[in-house]
Amino acid sequence: MDYLKIDGSFVDGIARRRVDRAMVESINHLAHMMDMQTIAEWADNHQTLQILEDIGVDLAQGYGIERPQHFG
Repeated sequence: MDYLKIDGSFVDGIARRRVDRAMVESINHLAHMMDMQTIAEWADNHQTLQILEDIGVDLAQGYGIERPQHFG
């Protein structure tokens, strides 16, 4: 595996709940120890994106970056 996706249910609360931030930090750290990149779901605002960057998460997806788009 090259990537580990961090579930949005943890990411959504990282600005408000210490336990959620600690979970994201721990998951990110373990993934990096196993030479995997991390992808955070539900990165829905600037504050969450900043915290993810501070933690060292590699990639993010969510409304804070771009709204989903239809193809075709």
